[in-house]
Amino acid sequence: MSGPLRVTLVAPGFPPERGGVEAHAGHLVRQLTALGVEMRVLTARRGLRRPVTETREGVRITTFPAWRTTVMSVSPRLLLAGLRASRDADLVHVHSYHAACGFAALGGFFAPVVLTPHYHGGGHSTGAVLLHRGYRFVGRLLFRAARAVICVSRAERDLVLRDFPAAATRTWVVPNGVNLAAIRAAEPFPGQPRTILSLGRLEPYKRVAVLLHALPDLPSDAQLVVVGDGSQLDELRKLTRELGIADRVRFTGPISTAEVHRWLRTARVLVSLSEHEAFGMAPVEAAAAGAGVVLSDIPAHREIAADHLGALADLIDPEPRAVAAAVTARLDDAERTEANVPDWARIAEETLAVYRAVHRTDRKDTSS
Repeated sequence: MSGPLRVTLVAPGFPPERGGVEAHAGHLVRQLTALGVEMRVLTARRGLRRPVTETREGVRITTFPAWRTTVMSVSPRLLLAGLRASRDADLVHVHSYHAACGFAALGGFFAPVVLTPHYHGGGHSTGAVLLHRGYRFVGRLLFRAARAVICVSRAERDLVLRDFPAAATRTWVVPNGVNLAAIRAAEPFPGQPRTILSLGRLEPYKRVAVLLHALPDLPSDAQLVVVGDGSQLDELRKLTRELGIADRVRFTGPISTAEVHRWLRTARVLVSLSEHEAFGMAPVEAAAAGAGVVLSDIPAHREIAADHLGALADLIDPEPRAVAAAVTARLDDAERTEANVPDWARIAEETLAVYRAVHRTDRKDTSS
């Protein structure tokens, strides 16, 4: 191969849009570019009328119009561009089985495609569950087409192989990373009471309502800061009024990454009670910042606790009394211990190793 490896990354969202997939894609592109990979990004955003192409930090980013249905992100023009992306790239990296752009992995039948599914095993609502059952046939084709599948945890890999066992010989595990330097350099917000942090999408499967029900049993000098947006925001605001805790809960809405880092450094404890996750980026970021974490006892959380969080993590049954007891104990622990967690620079190197393996195999196949 002469010249740098040319990779087009296809994702349903990209920074400054917020979310786990968006953050993953943004950090990966930045670090792979630093490693000499020639990156291009195809993504989508609601509110656009026509595609927009810009260059940021040396990366060409094309953003297509999208709309959000009740079950998944849809951008037909992004999907079409993703299917055609191999014309101008040595390899295409497609993100998210749970967005329509995941169909771009079908291009792997004709050219090198890597798929990072961020797989949850199903949808987050009744409609999404029904859709994913019908979608399973197409899903089999996606996993069959991909030359490599990158899962962000062993828990996700086990879920993928349960549903798509044919991918077993082509599946790698490369975890999410964190921006250690930026997080640890952030200044805590001054003058804040003892802070409990919830960070992520405000959707029912995240079970933020359980945390709100636990708050009346927590010390009265503690505040809850809820960072994020989603379909459940109005319902959660209403619940704080019904429980009489509205004066102790701050909903920030979407905020900048720099502000997120400051809240991570301010918080005594982060709580994530999600029903399912592929990895669990927010708890790892919080532990890197020196906060304790209280987590629902699900496979992905058990894995990050064992691999990265150690004594900083409590795995619990997500019901209000258990949440209140675990969070109270963490609030009373004033010592901050920063966890040893993976940095995105290392994760990019591991991802590049997958790219090179796929590219070498493809060159051998085409030359034979």
